[in-house]
Amino acid sequence: METHPVSLPAVAVELIELIADLVDSDDLRSLRLVCRELQRKTFHHFARRFFSSIKTDLSDTSLRRINALSRYPALCPYVHSLAFGNYNGIGRGLVWDRHPWGPLSAPLEMEAIQSLRDTLMLKLTNCRSFFILCRYPEGHPDFSHVTITDAVAVFFALVVDAPLPVMSFHLVYANKCSQTLIMDMRRLPKLLYRQPRFRVVWGNLQKLSLEQYLTLDNFGFLLELVLSTRNLRALLLNLGSHGLAYEFMHELAESGTFTRLQELALFRTSIRATDLLKLLGRLRGSLNALTFYYISVASVDSWAGVFKELRENFPALQRVSLSYLWASTPAKGLLSFPDLQKESILCDPSGQHLNLFYSESSRTTSVLGVEYSGSKISQVLGLLQTAAELT
Repeated sequence: METHPVSLPAVAVELIELIADLVDSDDLRSLRLVCRELQRKTFHHFARRFFSSIKTDLSDTSLRRINALSRYPALCPYVHSLAFGNYNGIGRGLVWDRHPWGPLSAPLEMEAIQSLRDTLMLKLTNCRSFFILCRYPEGHPDFSHVTITDAVAVFFALVVDAPLPVMSFHLVYANKCSQTLIMDMRRLPKLLYRQPRFRVVWGNLQKLSLEQYLTLDNFGFLLELVLSTRNLRALLLNLGSHGLAYEFMHELAESGTFTRLQELALFRTSIRATDLLKLLGRLRGSLNALTFYYISVASVDSWAGVFKELRENFPALQRVSLSYLWASTPAKGLLSFPDLQKESILCDPSGQHLNLFYSESSRTTSVLGVEYSGSKISQVLGLLQTAAELT
């Protein structure tokens, strides 16, 4: 039987999509240059890979690029997130007016910012996740330069004025090692969170990440960003391990209402055991994923009480990642679980995900935590409760 070779453009679109999924970005671009038929058949994958997230440094160039993108109706639905970052210097090519006391005076009166607002509101209608990224100290203590905190002010001016139904917001002032940095609060409008339109916008929020070193200046602002949410599903906090973190977590435990929260992640912070138990108590019916990393609580017994509470009263809990847990009294020490790797319930990998975190010291192989999802999560929490000891 004679067979005839099939040219690649004639292959079914489903197979072309599988091929596109396997090649790297450069090869995908080359593939699309072969012919118009391959361009058509790889468009969905191409748009999803390259345009699901876009970025700006509020420069004239980057804002013009977003405006140009918005002129292609086929691409607009693929844009789901926008990141503000200091990629090549904030606000280049634009003239920014500033109040003598710090904040930008009228960013929404600038044509370029008006255009960005209108684009987000009318054309990029699926873009409802926003990231503000600061990976190194801002510098510029004077007001002669535009910084990433000015971009925070522009973001809130945009979404409140539109108003936009923001679904996800990530305020990340941290380096690549998650060491937190400080925001220059002089550059933000005072009492922003008390504006009625802000509360309308923030009521839509479902996912919130705050990575920021707590200070007396930013304490109230960051707390209100959390407390002003009504429909939050996921919360990540990285606040720094110091005295103000205790107070922040206390206020959160006393005043927060998180009836729909499904995911909670706490990184590099300190909290009293009573506050942690009170905060967790509000999440008993909804929490299904929990992460603690580099968290300090009073004692080993306090941690045992937390593990017991999670094991007995959280029926929806499906995933945990608990590692580098500290006890602060009587002397600060790191929890380890030396017998955890010997337990038989962890030896059967079927239907579960397991990752043990080990000590970095070459002299010991102590287990310092566990990442687990599976049907035996209550048994794993029970092991943590009984096996914990201070190193």
